Amino acid sequence: MVVIENSQGGCTVRIQARSHFSLGVGGLLTLIITLSGLTLLLATIATVLGYWPILAIAILQVVLLGMVLVRAWKSAWTVETITVGPKSIAILQERYASSCRTRLQSAWARVILEQPPVRWYPPVLWVRSGGKKVQLGAFLNTTEKRELAEALRNAIARHSTWQHQKIEVS
Repeated sequence: MVVIENSQGGCTVRIQARSHFSLGVGGLLTLIITLSGLTLLLATIATVLGYWPILAIAILQVVLLGMVLVRAWKSAWTVETITVGPKSIAILQERYASSCRTRLQSAWARVILEQPPVRWYPPVLWVRSGGKKVQLGAFLNTTEKRELAEALRNAIARHSTWQHQKIEVS
């Protein structure tokens, strides 16, 4: 998902690209607790009726399910915030437990949407300026990458020395 915000004066644009994993920490905990409670309730009923091995299997299932859901949540939580100003482009790439900050010059920035050699692979989006090249939106689908590329091109064009900048496709 790509969200675009303009400042009041219009000279700064903030673009945020987010992964499609909309489950927050509270939702994740609610899901794990609900599924665990229901599974253990049913296993306890079966245990009372004399089927005691089911409880051991249910406990193992709850532990494995919790581990898988937490791991999926950690790997899917990604946000990239790009702030385009008159002098610089600030890029903040955040994953669950790490973040990376990059600054590029607005005046010399170019947006490159690179098509890989294999035809059905999604394009790769780059922003290049002053010898630095940063990949953006690796977690987005093709339509969203094109939307992000267009938003970046429009935001950078206000401050760029390149006239009539186009999205380079290579």
